[in-house]
Amino acid sequence: MKKNTFLWILLAAVSGWLTACDEGRIYDTVSVAAEGGRTVKFIGKVSGIESWPSGYTVAVAGFDAKSEYALTSANVMPSQAEEDGTIQVVMSGVTDEVTQVELCVINRIRERVVTFVKVDCSEVTEDTIRLEVGEQSVGMFQAIQEHVFNSRCVNCHGGSTSAAAGLFLTEGKSYGQLVDVPSSVQPDWKRVEPEDAEHSFLHLVLNENGHVHHDHQDILSAEPVLLNLIDDWITGGAKP
Repeated sequence: MKKNTFLWILLAAVSGWLTACDEGRIYDTVSVAAEGGRTVKFIGKVSGIESWPSGYTVAVAGFDAKSEYALTSANVMPSQAEEDGTIQVVMSGVTDEVTQVELCVINRIRERVVTFVKVDCSEVTEDTIRLEVGEQSVGMFQAIQEHVFNSRCVNCHGGSTSAAAGLFLTEGKSYGQLVDVPSSVQPDWKRVEPEDAEHSFLHLVLNENGHVHHDHQDILSAEPVLLNLIDDWITGGAKP
């Protein structure tokens, strides 16, 4: 009798366990991480990606308001281009920590180098953040032109009717006035000596005092990432 009673208890327990499985209750004991966050959809025709050397990445990246380091990123690569040249990138799981999404360049440690296009996430109410850039040039020299020459140099170098030391750094003129051109201040040096940053006068005036009348060292002293950008551009051959 005791054996029969035990058998019935065992059968009831097994039956209850199987019923729980059928009802799905077994998953109550399993921790399942739900996918959260928002989705970023990037679309655009992007040129100049190939001009960046190893160590730099053209990316769609998300940043918070406190740091220069990307919280999340996805590479933008020429191999992703469709027949008409359009590149699409989808980045999911973007958390609320991300306050700004950018088409930008980051370095090996995911530090922001330059930003080309950005979207303020607080201004987007949908779950999908769209970053549509049309046709965008992201070349390495273009980045230097926009983020160094245009914003810090052209007031003295060609923004008015004259250019200090005869050096025009305005768009369309800067490259031809820099690369393989002797310095008017120190003719034994070229303004930019391709593949040799340390013997380029541009490197010299941005990193050391006393070589020209106006002190240029303070222009980028607080932004070593841009000084490295210029040196790496020169070292890589100073390509347009």
